[in-house]
Amino acid sequence: MKTFDIMEALAEPFRQAGRRPLATIVWGLVGLLPSVGGLALLFHVFGGDMFIDDPDFESGADMATFFQFQSWSLLVNLLEWLVSIVVIVAVTRATFAGRRKDGAFFMRVGADEFRVLIASLVIAIVAVLALIVLALICVGIGALIWQLPELPRALGLVVLGIAAFLLILLASGRAYLILPACVWHHSLAFEEGWKLGRRQSWKLVGLLIMLLIVTIVMSLVIMVVAVILLLVIGAMLGGWDMPAMDDPEGWVMNMFEQPLVWGVTAAVLLIPLAWVQGFFQLLGNAPFAHVVRELSAEADSAAETTADNPDESV
Repeated sequence: MKTFDIMEALAEPFRQAGRRPLATIVWGLVGLLPSVGGLALLFHVFGGDMFIDDPDFESGADMATFFQFQSWSLLVNLLEWLVSIVVIVAVTRATFAGRRKDGAFFMRVGADEFRVLIASLVIAIVAVLALIVLALICVGIGALIWQLPELPRALGLVVLGIAAFLLILLASGRAYLILPACVWHHSLAFEEGWKLGRRQSWKLVGLLIMLLIVTIVMSLVIMVVAVILLLVIGAMLGGWDMPAMDDPEGWVMNMFEQPLVWGVTAAVLLIPLAWVQGFFQLLGNAPFAHVVRELSAEADSAAETTADNPDESV
């Protein structure tokens, strides 16, 4: 029976980041473009007041501005989602490609991206419906457990919560294989992706738990480094010191008073921020692409991807 090694799957993001450092930055930059562009556009349209003024909903002008702001935000969110699909497929291709290189950093806008987009929509809809059904079942069982004496009731609710959590993890572990399976098979591989997780469910749960732990640790480390870095830069620029943190309005206005300085600072910080963004894309997708590669029947032969078939992309 084909299987996979949890630690090897967990190491795949770090392996890819080390093997493709420039690609990691490019994936992060592409992922950040909608956010950075949207933020710049919002600054241009609304100015700094959008961060420091509370909207007056009794004022027609403020209400119109609020809805305009929400419309632009929705557009930015849509662009972020579409761009994330391109990056997810690129990370998946890179994982399948092994040591092979690609001039476009494995990024395309083609049939695989469209299939992954459709698959992600279907998975999201099914997941929401499944969670609603699970919640209703848990409420019904919880109502029965609530009739028990205090100690059995507490134990029963704990067991119910753990069982529901494990059920979500079991389903999620197998569902996570569907998107990379779509790229591997060049089709809407719902059945193939789901079947790949057969007899691997508990290992996939272990992989999810390990990924959650690694993500939390990496997030905390990066957060501490970012705060220290921003404090140092802010102190050097005179725009953000500890007393100023008690006055966020003054800090925001200071950014507008020194746009060139803060603009250059943001541009310099964009590269490490892009690497972080690209690495977390790897962390969220490369382990499952690794699992699909290892579990697929064709794993012993090189996978044919759109990186090898540029004619499939537009």
